[in-house]
Amino acid sequence: MSTEAGNTLLAWQSDGPVRLELASDDAFSDARVIYAGSAHSYFLSGLADGDYRLRLRTQDGGTSPSLTVSVRHQSLSRALWLVAIGAFVTLLVIGAVLRGARDE
Repeated sequence: MSTEAGNTLLAWQSDGPVRLELASDDAFSDARVIYAGSAHSYFLSGLADGDYRLRLRTQDGGTSPSLTVSVRHQSLSRALWLVAIGAFVTLLVIGAVLRGARDE
């Protein structure tokens, strides 16, 4: 799974409470619990660029297969180009509206 925004919605099925663990390696040596409860989904956000591993742990200690989430944010230059294009289009629309209002 990958994201360019640094967030994703995770969903699962379980019969009871679970803990959602996040780690940066396959061995989960630095795992931390980011959610604990009975819900069946979690919105994960605020992630920096990198690869993250997630897994569920049940109350009896069982774990789900891990899921890898790759975060690759859009580049700053791409974002600035999109802002510039948006500003240009906005100016064109304003110009067209003003021209139409002046012609009436």
